[in-house]
Amino acid sequence: MKTFSVLSALSALAATVLAQDRLLSQVGKPDFGDEFGPELSVEHLYHDLFPAGVAVTESGRKFSTFPRGPGNKYTLAELVDLDTEEPFPSLEANTLPSFENASNPGYSSAYDDLLVSCQGIAVDAEDRVWVMDTGRAGGAQLQAWGGKILAYETGPDASREPVEKIFLSPDVAFPSTYLNDLRVDLTKNEKGVIYITDSSDEGRTGIIVVDIATGNAWRHLDSHPSTRPDADAVFAFKGQSVYATSDSNKGFWTTGIDGISLSADGEWMYYTPMTSRKLFRVPTEKLRVMPDTANTNAKHDASAAVEYLGQKGSLNDGMDTDSNGLIYFGAPEQDGVQTYDPETGLFNDLVYNHHITWPDGLSIASGKLYFVDNQFYLQDRFWNGTDRTVKPYALYSIEIDGTSAHM
Repeated sequence: MKTFSVLSALSALAATVLAQDRLLSQVGKPDFGDEFGPELSVEHLYHDLFPAGVAVTESGRKFSTFPRGPGNKYTLAELVDLDTEEPFPSLEANTLPSFENASNPGYSSAYDDLLVSCQGIAVDAEDRVWVMDTGRAGGAQLQAWGGKILAYETGPDASREPVEKIFLSPDVAFPSTYLNDLRVDLTKNEKGVIYITDSSDEGRTGIIVVDIATGNAWRHLDSHPSTRPDADAVFAFKGQSVYATSDSNKGFWTTGIDGISLSADGEWMYYTPMTSRKLFRVPTEKLRVMPDTANTNAKHDASAAVEYLGQKGSLNDGMDTDSNGLIYFGAPEQDGVQTYDPETGLFNDLVYNHHITWPDGLSIASGKLYFVDNQFYLQDRFWNGTDRTVKPYALYSIEIDGTSAHM
């Protein structure tokens, strides 16, 4: 791993600030008052690929996911230094034959050992990295089994082979499913439980629960109103309303449940649809009951236990929880990061900074909150085919009073 000098770091910081200032001049920078909150530190610059998630281990290793698109050479990478990404676990594991050979579309289950398109990523209490491979690339369902979850050790002597690999069957991961974010709780059941959001634009939204020991998976809150996008909602960034111009939804955004985080004790799951300003929670005890002939009321019990916590003031994407129980989420409509305190029921603006456009993929480690800023709403799909993003994308961190609440 390279060691960068202070001069190199300052040069990189200057580069990203200049790039972000060009972006601000492009989209406009209304004067809404003085910025506040912890200072942003630039941890990594993404010069090529669009990043979605980030996971930072307690030992300081950083990983990001990159949903597969044309030209993507990898979909999972370790962030080696300020400017360099290394495909993880290897370039070979990230290379799809169908992307190398356009005449071979590869619609089969042949990608069981390859990474198709990674999205959600998280670190557990043992400092292992868990990755959600959606099994989809370019909107296509590539794997017959719909998707898979992999876990990798991150210690100094760890191999690069996954220590866990769980495939999701078609009765929980449908062809229309979009496996988005995930959180892992090792304290429940024999080996732990994984919670996954299905944020589908095309079909049923909901939550998928996976028992790590058995690999069994089941769904809850299928198309529940709390997992659906808000109908006819319009969102505004940098003082400008933004519509989905390339879809057949009359300009309204339609992404369902996305952000997800567990309470510090693992007893509650907090979540929000991406295209909504509402925050919800549900007891994980209800989610961990597998609906079957012995638990015929399980789905009803989970749906009935959902609690509405109020409006955040912004739509959001990534979420995470610190050791104090504070819930963090990005606030792109407010150019910042917000928190929710379960003890008081109050929302709070933590950071307000005009260099922030779309905080995504939150991860807490060693007293810092990390988040990817991928300028999501500046993609061509929202601007009549014109891509308004300005590279490099950035990984920021801010100092916070808590540390990780990994289960």
